[in-house]
Amino acid sequence: MTYSFIKFNDELVDSRNMMELTDLARLLFKDPDLTVNVQKYSYFNPYKNVLNFSMFWKHRNDITELDGFKHDIFTHFTAVETLDYPKYPEMKKHDEYLRQIFLSIEYSRLRKNSVKKRPVIEKLLQKGDAVLKNRYLIKTTNRADDFLQFMNLKILEYEDEFEYEGLHFDMEAVSTGESIATAISFYNKLTENSVINNFTFSPIHDITFSDIDAHNKANEQRKDSRHLSSDEDDIDETDKGLVDTKTSGAAKDATVLGEVGEALNNQKTESRQVNMYDDEIEEYNEGFGKNRGDNTFRDRSSTNRHAFLETGKPKINLNKYQQYRTLYNQYTMVTKQAVGDIQQLLNHKQNEMRMNQSSGRLMKNPVMPMIEGSHKVFVKNHSESKEIDAVFTLIIDQSFSMEPHMENTIGGVIVFNHILKSLNVRHRIISHHEDTFEVSPNNFPNRIYEHMSFDKSIYYHPVSILDIEASGDNRDGFILKHEISMLKTRSEADKFVIMFSDGLPSAEDYNQSGIVDTHEAVNIARRENINVINVLISEDNDEQTIESIKNIYGDNTIMVSHAYEIPQAVAGVLRKILLHLIN
Repeated sequence: MTYSFIKFNDELVDSRNMMELTDLARLLFKDPDLTVNVQKYSYFNPYKNVLNFSMFWKHRNDITELDGFKHDIFTHFTAVETLDYPKYPEMKKHDEYLRQIFLSIEYSRLRKNSVKKRPVIEKLLQKGDAVLKNRYLIKTTNRADDFLQFMNLKILEYEDEFEYEGLHFDMEAVSTGESIATAISFYNKLTENSVINNFTFSPIHDITFSDIDAHNKANEQRKDSRHLSSDEDDIDETDKGLVDTKTSGAAKDATVLGEVGEALNNQKTESRQVNMYDDEIEEYNEGFGKNRGDNTFRDRSSTNRHAFLETGKPKINLNKYQQYRTLYNQYTMVTKQAVGDIQQLLNHKQNEMRMNQSSGRLMKNPVMPMIEGSHKVFVKNHSESKEIDAVFTLIIDQSFSMEPHMENTIGGVIVFNHILKSLNVRHRIISHHEDTFEVSPNNFPNRIYEHMSFDKSIYYHPVSILDIEASGDNRDGFILKHEISMLKTRSEADKFVIMFSDGLPSAEDYNQSGIVDTHEAVNIARRENINVINVLISEDNDEQTIESIKNIYGDNTIMVSHAYEIPQAVAGVLRKILLHLIN
């Protein structure tokens, strides 16, 4: 659910470039959680852990957007170690022009430190510097602008000292404190000598001081927390082990009882007569049920720093069983063919004979081995297991834009469960959305509804899927990372995630970074040998959107022109995957 390429003020940003730039920025910043963004001015935001690229680099004939954004990375990658952010609030009491001088001096420090740390950066900056120099050489009658442009021109030439209107200026500074003092000195010199009387100007640099304040406050809290932790380290370890709480005794009992109870439940499950339409209703809770402490998830990346995840099992409506049975029967022919093909190959592999063995049953016609003088005149059954050692997770985009497609999506879910259940392949089925009604500036609640768990998937059907309602947004990368973390704990040899969606990820403060975040999640899955497949309903998407989705998922993008094709597409995908695994 969203637009085509990443958008900023109706400007399109190539998602493939953003993925490449994110990787480069993280490499140079040495921060795997850093994200990138596009704003009017370029600067690193330490509070949000975001590097902003300047819109200045877009729509130019003298440099590509990609090279321009790289120029911003090469300039700012030493920001964390170079800039002393606790000093920045001192500038809030000064006027904006003095702040602009200060930011220019800090920009000069950034450039010099970047080159000092990686000398090759000086050469890499040249292309962007040439474009900026042309900008600063443009004549202006505004003295305030003229001084800033002249000063920044000297910065690009790595010159600390310069003359302006007969006055000498030296902007060399080795700390933020010196930058402040130098900026004040420059400002006073300009005003006292009446060089500039009108301080109306066009900014060259910028930074969000409110976010700097928040960053400093958060750092102070972390320092206080570390201080408290160090005090607590003095407590005798033996005493800490004896501290009793309201829940500690119950937790110890639960550990023992849980093991026994789980074994008894397994015996009961295996021995009972299973009803294929029974979803063990008594174990499902309405809404999100009880919080057992394991149904929340956080992602440390700055993109999802305010997002949190709640998981739960939706209540099953008893009146829906007959409707599910009707739909189940409707898709029987679709599933029957796929299951039949797979089962036939499984049977063939199990009964396949291995020829020319050194032991086993004597061949019916061992003439050729005997002529060749070989002792391998026996045959053996291939004895392949009929079990498919794989596990699947199905993720359904439940955002509002999926509403027209839900009926056919449900059909795809039924086919998915029917095929895998018939082959005893464990799987999990979830739907998700970001609750836009509960979103606040620092709180992005995301809901996962578990319609089928791994443990129950070979016994039951996901009847609760019939009550799925489209609403909110879709923070795909965040959800995918959660499901990857669950699959990592599984012991199966092959692991797959299949996602149903109708477009790009879109959520609060996620339109620019969502594509990169989801692409990152797919890469995480690949490193864990988990295959992620996206089934895209492409009927409402333009070519740019489709291209962006292909950038995220690569060749694992399955496009269906219309939603009613989803059940057949799911059957085809599963058939192809499972036949490949068997072979």
